[in-house]
Amino acid sequence: MSIEITVVFDVEPTRFPAVQAAFRDLCEATRQDEGALRFDALLSADHPHSVVLVEEWADQDAIDLHMKQPYVAEFLTLVEGAYTRTPAVHRLRPLDV
Repeated sequence: MSIEITVVFDVEPTRFPAVQAAFRDLCEATRQDEGALRFDALLSADHPHSVVLVEEWADQDAIDLHMKQPYVAEFLTLVEGAYTRTPAVHRLRPLDV
């Protein structure tokens, strides 16, 4: 069974254009990772400065490898201090489990 994760990022309005660009680059690089089944950054229709990251991974090893990539460290440096609150991470599971 794959691993699905959703993360909601509330971004400082003044940092929003730069953060959007950083997410675009992160998605492009991550989609090349082995085990990355889905990796999309979406804008909230209801909250103008929120980015929702939707991820699906083949397994935990794929996530662990992704987190060690240089482009992830670069992304984290670019977005440091850009959020109005701690991102809300949701590791999902089927309702019937």
